Amino acid sequence: MFKKIIIIGGGIAGLTLANFLKKNNFNNFRIYERFERKLSRPTGIQLTPNAVRILDFLDSRFFLNNNFHRINYLSINPVHSGDFTSKFEVRMNLQNIVSDKIPYLTCDRNILIKFLEKNLTPKEIFYNKQVVQTIKDHNIIRVKFSDGSEDYCDLLVSADGMFSKSRLDNNIIKSTNFYAYRGVLKNFYSKYSLENDVVRLWLSGNKHLVTYFINNQNNLSFTGISKSSEKTTYTGDDVNYSIPFPADQFRSIFFSENKILRETLDTLHEVYRWPIFSLKKRVFYRDNQIFIGDSSHGTVPFQAQGAALAIEDSYVLYEQIIKNVTNNLGVFYFNKRNSRVRRIILRSHLNVFLFHLKNPFLIILRSILFKIIEKSFLAKKLMFGWIFNYNPRSSSYFF
Repeated sequence: MFKKIIIIGGGIAGLTLANFLKKNNFNNFRIYERFERKLSRPTGIQLTPNAVRILDFLDSRFFLNNNFHRINYLSINPVHSGDFTSKFEVRMNLQNIVSDKIPYLTCDRNILIKFLEKNLTPKEIFYNKQVVQTIKDHNIIRVKFSDGSEDYCDLLVSADGMFSKSRLDNNIIKSTNFYAYRGVLKNFYSKYSLENDVVRLWLSGNKHLVTYFINNQNNLSFTGISKSSEKTTYTGDDVNYSIPFPADQFRSIFFSENKILRETLDTLHEVYRWPIFSLKKRVFYRDNQIFIGDSSHGTVPFQAQGAALAIEDSYVLYEQIIKNVTNNLGVFYFNKRNSRVRRIILRSHLNVFLFHLKNPFLIILRSILFKIIEKSFLAKKLMFGWIFNYNPRSSSYFF
C-alpha cells in the first residue's frame, strides 16, 4: 500500500478520488489546489448515467438530492425553424437506455464541487498551492510549491486540468479553432415550452448550441460552440474563463427564428467566451505519477463526457490503489482506461463532424440518421448504451 498520496488539483477528478480514498479509510493523502477556494459563477454541467453510477457508489442514492436535476429527453433541432430540415426535429427518450435505471442529471458545477468537498477537512485540502517542480528520488517524489514549501509522497496524482502545471509537458496542448460561449439564465420560464427535463441541441453549419435546466429554480444553462477563422495559440498561461462577451454579438452568431431558441437568446444578458484546446496525445502515467481527467486526455467537449471521464478515472485509479497495486500501477491504470477514453474521444470528434455539417445533402442524411436513432431502441442502445451503461465494477458495459 502507498504510504502517502498527493493529489494536484481540487476539481472534480481530484475531489472524487479523495472521497473514495477517505471512504475506504485511506487518510494519508493531501490535495493541493493552486487557486483560492471560492465558488465560481453558475455553470451548467451534465452528469450522464456512467458518472452518476460511480457517485452513487460514493454516496448511495445521492441522485435523490434536490440539488441535482433529472433529464429524460434529448431534443435535436435546427437553429432555423424555417429551413428544409425543420420536419426532421428529433426527440429521444433517454430513460430506457440504462440497464439499472441510473438517471441522467444536470447541476450547477458549484453544487457538485460542494458535494465532493463536504467530507474533506482543511488538513486534507490546501488552497493557493501551485506546483513549480516535481523531483523523483527513487520511490519518493518531492513536490515544490511557488511559496517555497515542499511535500513528499510515493504516489503523485495529477488532476489539475488541461493546462496541468504538474504534467511538465504543455507542448502537447493544441488549438482547435473552436470557441465556447457560456452562461446561465436564472429563473427562466419559457412561454413556449413547459419542459424542464430535456437537453436541447441546436445545430447550424459551423456552430451549435446546447441548453438545459440545472435545478428546480428554472436556471437554464446554455453553451454555444462556433468555429472561428481566428488562430488561437497556447501561450503557457491558463485560459481565462471569465472574459465577458457582448450578448448582442452572441445573439447575432446564434440568431434563430425558432421561437423557443429566440426567446432564450432574447432573455440572456451575460455571456463568457474562451478558446477550446485539446491534447495531442493521451498521458496516463509517468513512473509513480498518474494523470486523471483533462490533464490526461483533454479533448473537444462534444459528447458531454468531460466530467464523466474524470469521475471514471478517479474511481478506476482508487480501485487499483485499494487492491494494493503498487508495482506497475500506471500500466494497470492505462490498461483499464485507454481503450474507453480513446473511444469517447473518437465519438467527440465524430460529433464535431456531424454537428457542423454545411452540405445540404449531408444534413439530410444526418437528419435521417437521427430519426432512425429516435425510433429504434437498438439504434439508441448502440449510440448511447456503451457510454451510459459503463460500470467499472463489471466486465460488461451492458451488465
